Amino acid sequence: MKFSYEDLLSGDLIVADGIGHFRSPKLKDLRPTEGVGIKVYNTYLALLTWDKEDFLKYVSQSQVTMFEKAEKLTLFDMMAVLKPEFRELLRCAFDFFLLEKVIWDEKQNCFLTFIEKHDGPIGNHEQVGKIDRDNFDEVRDMALQMNYMNLGKMAEPKHASAKAKKYWDIEQQKRKEALKASGGNKYMGIGNLISKLCAAPSGYTFHNVYDLTVYQLYDQFFQYSHLRSRELIENVHATHGGEKFDYGEWMKPVPELMKK
Repeated sequence: MKFSYEDLLSGDLIVADGIGHFRSPKLKDLRPTEGVGIKVYNTYLALLTWDKEDFLKYVSQSQVTMFEKAEKLTLFDMMAVLKPEFRELLRCAFDFFLLEKVIWDEKQNCFLTFIEKHDGPIGNHEQVGKIDRDNFDEVRDMALQMNYMNLGKMAEPKHASAKAKKYWDIEQQKRKEALKASGGNKYMGIGNLISKLCAAPSGYTFHNVYDLTVYQLYDQFFQYSHLRSRELIENVHATHGGEKFDYGEWMKPVPELMKK
């Protein structure tokens, strides 16, 4: 499920049937005292971007061999069912990115999401949905979207030929590399974006910027950067002329600009 730009930009909760209400955390939720702290937040994001190869780096060689032989084991099985320590990290991550309370159910081998009912006894909770091996990739992709990221992984289709599968595998590797590259740019860290945006004549200060969601922060930073570059280009064009200038370019939404 892909969320719309308008819904993501609103900062509101976005509901996914059978799962729960996804949220883009506000910057104040990442503060070290009243929030989870930036290190914990980055750990949550890293977990949600893992594939099997990433997971196998953190287990023993004997476990690596066991997992490699068990071809039908999904990443969810490896992380949530067979490794309690990773399961708890995943539970905390989902608990942070969802409105609902997330618990692990031993009988069903899945996470269940619950919301407190306000029209009944205190502590009365109602199940909203679940996270299991079937929807794990979709859930983590939706959580990443709320944080201006994408999993970069698609469900594998039925391939018409071995050659088609080969090209599909190459494309998936490119997606994985692009995701890791986007998260590895030291200049795109949240702290640096906050500092730059507050220093710019954008109206954001350290007194109000922490009310932005993570998604809104990235959007506003890219929007300001684009408008600033457009202004410089327009000034050069007005002074020196040149090829035909598209004055409507500045109206393009950020997601379309980021595709370039």
